[in-house]
Amino acid sequence: MSKGKGHIPIRTCIACGAKRSKADLLRLVLDAEGWVVPDMSGHAPGRGAYVCKSARCWSALKNRKKLARAFRGKGHLMVRNGDGPEVPGAILE
Repeated sequence: MSKGKGHIPIRTCIACGAKRSKADLLRLVLDAEGWVVPDMSGHAPGRGAYVCKSARCWSALKNRKKLARAFRGKGHLMVRNGDGPEVPGAILE
């Protein structure tokens, strides 16, 4: 057996389609009220979708079709504040 890093999970950004490591993307989930919210811990229960930390990908989330596909049409299908997730500036690249 090799003594390398092991398996690195790869996820796809729902906005741009880029495939990156799970650590490079931010997970979105539906909260108890059905709103899309960022999952800063990465371990919230339920179906999740991943998005790049770039401002361009965040603005692409205004297109609700991308959220509808990712969350299979459940919930409000828009981010809590209506314009995009409120994410601390340190997270966005």
